[in-house]
Parts: sequence; C-alpha cells; structure tokens
Amino acid sequence: MKEKTLYEILEVSESASSEIIEKAYKTLAKKYHPDLQEEANKKQAETMMKKINEAYEVLGNEEKRSRYDLELEEKRNQEELQKQSASQNNQGYNNAYNMQYQNPNTTYQNNVTNNNVNYDYEKERLKYERKLQEEEIKQRMKMQEDLNREYNNAYENYLRSLGYRIKHRWTKENTRDLFITIGVVFVVFIILWCIPPTHDWIVSFYENNPIIKTFVDIIIAIVVGIFKGIWEFITGLFS
Repeated sequence: MKEKTLYEILEVSESASSEIIEKAYKTLAKKYHPDLQEEANKKQAETMMKKINEAYEVLGNEEKRSRYDLELEEKRNQEELQKQSASQNNQGYNNAYNMQYQNPNTTYQNNVTNNNVNYDYEKERLKYERKLQEEEIKQRMKMQEDLNREYNNAYENYLRSLGYRIKHRWTKENTRDLFITIGVVFVVFIILWCIPPTHDWIVSFYENNPIIKTFVDIIIAIVVGIFKGIWEFITGLFS
C-alpha cells in the first residue's frame, strides 16, 4: 500500500493555502479527537491524531513545508527514474535475448551501461536542481526578513513621529549580543593595556579624571565582590 503524503493525511491539495491547511487541521483534529470517540475507536483515533499533528507541524510552517515539497518532488522523480530504469533494463534484456545470435554479450553490456549512465545523469541533475531550489528558498526567506525589518523600522519611526515611545522585548539574541560586545570590548582593552604608549595614556586619563576614576573604581569593586563571593561559595562547598 502506497504511503500517504502529509497533504493526503490532512485531506488537502498540494497547492492549498496556509489558511485552508489550518482549517483542515482543526476540522480533522475535532473529528478524530480521542475524547470524542467511543472506547473501541480510541486507539485508532489516537494513531490518526498523531499523524494529523505531525502533518500540520510540517505543513503549518512555511520553511518546513518548502523543504518537504522539495523532498516529495525528489522522491517522486526518483521513483519515476527507477520505473524508467526498470523498463529500460527489461527492454535491454529483451533486445539482448532477441539478438543473442548476432552478438549477445556486447548488446547486453551496451544496454546496461547506457542505462546506468542515464540514471547517474538524472540523479546528478535532480541533485543540482534541488540545490538551486534550496538556495532560492533561502534567498526568498532573507528577502522577506529584510522587508519585514524595513517595514517594522518604518512603522516604529511613524509611531515615534506621533509621540509614542517604543519598547522592545528583551530576547535571547539581545543577551547574546550584549555578552559578545562586552567580550570584544574587554579583549580590545587588554590589548591596549599591554601596549606601552596606550597603557600610559589610559593610566593618565584614569588618574586625571575624578568622575571616570570614581566610575571605574565602582565597577572594579562590583566585579571583585562578585568574584570573591563566587570563590567563597566554591571553597565553602569543598571545605
């Protein structure tokens, strides 16, 4: 029995929009929900519900759906190639059998060799086409991200022009960027500190600016206090 595609599981066409896919998923989820089934049908409904969820997890995501479409197309092309190869091989066997009195070994070998060359060529062609399609998807997604970023920036500027204050939610990416910036600044400072001319300038700037000196002393005291507390906590665990 031929394995169903994810589109067939959700009972939609392969050209269905995201709205239709979402609607089909909700309809099937309600239809096969185990809590709404009779006791005898619950196990079958749970199996079907699992397949429906897995199908929607892929088709409900634009990137995953694009990759699945590529894999599905490649699979079908491979199956078609195998059918053609099998057909050509059968034809080659028949030709070799019919021409066995003329030169059977040479005829058979030529047919098999030609079939293998054609099959390898088609595999390479499909591989190259898939690579191009993946690059196209990446470029399309990047363009969409750039458009969304420009739209958001323009919208925020418009809101600021009306007097609104824009606040962004702190994300993991912001935390990562902050630590990277701190690390880069620290490395640059260490490099400048180790160079005699810049070392002397930093020391002179620090000593001749009371505000900067006070600020740096506070930062150093906080950092030293944090490391001292961590050290005391670690040594306390092993004492």
